[in-house]
Formats: sequence, C-alpha cells, structure tokens
Amino acid sequence: MLNTHPKIKKVHYLSLIDKNSNEYKVYKKQYSSSGGMISIDIKGGEKEAFTFLDNLKLIKLAVSLGGTESLACHPFSMTHCDVSVETKNKIGMGESLVRLSIGIEDSNDLIEDIKNSLNKV
Repeated sequence: MLNTHPKIKKVHYLSLIDKNSNEYKVYKKQYSSSGGMISIDIKGGEKEAFTFLDNLKLIKLAVSLGGTESLACHPFSMTHCDVSVETKNKIGMGESLVRLSIGIEDSNDLIEDIKNSLNKV
C-alpha cells in the first residue's frame, strides 16, 4: 500500500532493500524479520509531513524505537533536531521523512489510520 501511494515519495523498510546489495546480505544474515520500524518520505516537504502527522488518530506523535503502541515522529525536527542541516542532507534525512514505530494494534485499523491521514496531505 505505501509503496504505491501517490503521496509517498519513498518507503524505507528493511525487507525492501535491493536484494542484490551488500546491505541486503547483512540484513538477511543478522535479522529474522524486518521488524516494526518503517520510514516514509511524504511528497512535498515539512508542511506535508506535519499534515500527515497531525491527522493520525490511532498512531500517536512521540519519539520511540518500538513498543506495544504505534507511534510516529518527524526525525528532522524531533530526534535529530540538534544535527546540522548539512549532516541531515548528507545522510538523506529530509524534512519530509516520517518514522513509524508499529505496535500491536489491529493491522486494519493502522492501515486505515495511515490511509486517512495520507488522504489529508
């Protein structure tokens, strides 16, 4: 759903790594699954990312690397706010990036929350 959504520029998720890359080989060697962390680049910029975040109902805005409840954050202005813009650009972290930490809520409810929020962007 996220890979093909017209409001998403890119999805960052371990199982989506190019299967011919060295990163994929490391991933397959060290992990048994992709986990519950996913990042998406919203088309546009900070305004569009904030619109997406503001319209989430089930997924809450907070900084976390995982837990039982689904959370979202804007790394550019939250977890990495003290990192220089130059460094953020160098590592590919733009103002449109949103990180989702997926919890144990019903998957259909989470999908609907994300879809509804993307439709508001």
